Amino acid sequence: MAPRMWTRIALALSLAALAGCAPGTAHFVHPDVDLGFVKRCAVVPFQNLSPDRFAAARLQPVFLAELLQTEALSVVDTGETLAAYNRLGLGPDTPLTPEQVVALGEALGVQAIFTGAVEDYGQRRSGGDQTNAVTATFSMLETETGTMVWNAQVARDGSSFWRKLFGGDSASQYEVSRRAVRDALESLF
Repeated sequence: MAPRMWTRIALALSLAALAGCAPGTAHFVHPDVDLGFVKRCAVVPFQNLSPDRFAAARLQPVFLAELLQTEALSVVDTGETLAAYNRLGLGPDTPLTPEQVVALGEALGVQAIFTGAVEDYGQRRSGGDQTNAVTATFSMLETETGTMVWNAQVARDGSSFWRKLFGGDSASQYEVSRRAVRDALESLF
């Protein structure tokens, strides 16, 4: 092959690597906490901070399914969690205080509670094209003191270098959501 062709191939591979690094995940794991003590957890209703009023209701089941798929923890049934949430008089769109986390942990017999907040959900413009996007923050709170022991903010969209190069559509909202949740959970497990 001609040197020019090798240069083009190297440039294309470099661009592909850079395109894969676009949106990302920022995470925190409490340095003084051993997460090995967490065996059973619950996922509480997510907060919705996005313009799509159903975003939290759509993203929470994706998070729950991906958490279950890790097989790292036993997860309390959603109905049981909601019943305890209601018994304690907790509002669905209100952040939990440390005292509420402790009370919910006792009511459910869990060592940790996962929370989430959806900041962006739906279609947006990316380079002149419509693409599906998700930005969300997920947290794990230990139930002995209500302290946050893990937090991850993730932003993903359905565009990619290869889709742009070959004219493909954006990944579906479900695919983007699933990728975002997986990226967040990978920073924990």
